[in-house]
Amino acid sequence: MSDKLLQALELYEKTFDDSFPTISMSGRTEEEMIDIIGKCVSEKKDVYDMGYLDIEAIY
Repeated sequence: MSDKLLQALELYEKTFDDSFPTISMSGRTEEEMIDIIGKCVSEKKDVYDMGYLDIEAIY
């Protein structure tokens, strides 16, 4: 993992008091995950509220 992704993951965890679901997002590139994290943080909505993942789904 790049330093940029690690920083984004830390920011997500600080913002939502929860870790970013990297396993569920494993089909995405690092840049895509960084972009998703940025959008989530700026909107103050986690990946589920933003519609990137379904909380009811099994990944």
